[in-house]
Amino acid sequence: MAKYYYLISSLPMLSMDTKPSISYQEFLSLCKEQLSSSDYNELTKAVFSSTEKAHHPLMKRWERYINDVLSILKEERTRKLGWTQDVKSSVNNPALRERIHRACYSMNPLEGEKELLSIYFDFLNTSATSDPFDIEVLMVYALKIQIIERMDSFDTQKGRDEFKRLFGNIQKQFD
Repeated sequence: MAKYYYLISSLPMLSMDTKPSISYQEFLSLCKEQLSSSDYNELTKAVFSSTEKAHHPLMKRWERYINDVLSILKEERTRKLGWTQDVKSSVNNPALRERIHRACYSMNPLEGEKELLSIYFDFLNTSATSDPFDIEVLMVYALKIQIIERMDSFDTQKGRDEFKRLFGNIQKQFD
């Protein structure tokens, strides 16, 4: 397996609290120059909301984790809506369940969404491999950049404007 000492050591640190100094597209361009074609192909499959069936072990873990989060989220949202269906998730992770509960019952939908993204980011922080210079590190990095870019795309004013537009459309239906 190829090692990417220089590439990985030259990448800027990522944090949920700060905008990355490199975009996802810039990261991919940089990787395309330095990775083998097979590793680059694997890297491009490290997509936050992939619909493709995972083959790489890291992506299989990522897919399982996303499914666990979505399962608990479905249960929490069903409970919050007061539906009588007894939806029970088979996921036995109290800490994850508590964080998702907080996200669902947040008074602010934006804060709830940020908490969910933070849950994913924290999982990736613990998904590091034993080798700090292999392709998995780059795959985790790619996923983290996508999460941060999604977080960065939230615009409070645009959200308010869209809410007013949608609410206005509903009011027109009753006038």
